[in-house]
Amino acid sequence: MNWREDQSSLVNSNGKWKTSKIYPNGEAYVDTDIRISEMAPVPRRDPVTRGIVKRAKTLQGWRGNGTFIEQMKAQRYSINGFFAWHEDYDGRMGIGNRVTTFMVYLNDNFTGGGTNFPMIQRPEDKRWCGVVECEDTEYPGVTFKPIKGSAVFWENMYPNGSFHPDVRHASLPVTSGQKLGLNIFGWDKNWTLPH
Repeated sequence: MNWREDQSSLVNSNGKWKTSKIYPNGEAYVDTDIRISEMAPVPRRDPVTRGIVKRAKTLQGWRGNGTFIEQMKAQRYSINGFFAWHEDYDGRMGIGNRVTTFMVYLNDNFTGGGTNFPMIQRPEDKRWCGVVECEDTEYPGVTFKPIKGSAVFWENMYPNGSFHPDVRHASLPVTSGQKLGLNIFGWDKNWTLPH
């Protein structure tokens, strides 16, 4: 994302921040043992937002008539803000689900706050050290560095539609400053749980 897109996402979120909730049983509630952050919906009609959605679709080679981008949400994590390990798909759903995720970093003037995938092995090739933490031994797996304007993308299901367990991830605690991010979720209303 470029500077204009970063700023537009944040400006459109001002005044709309609310405490982030979790939805373990389909009911929303706050649990500070699992998640400490704020979120704000990003208006769909903004021309910059529409451009981001179009690029997100294009990058994925879009899937079909049943797939769309959910309303984007800006995320704000202050000091000690985090989101414990979780999946973006909903394992209770039989029809329709989040099939893809983009985690976009809108700033990087903070410490901590990486995106950790505990089940994915950290690459050994040192060229990855520009985008993943190569020295971190505190967390298992691989941790992506929050780099302003960059994004981490993953598919939540295998090609056959079954859930991908390795996409379990966490937003690690922010240790100084304030992390700003943007969630872009691809939803397929025609997805069905394979038998």
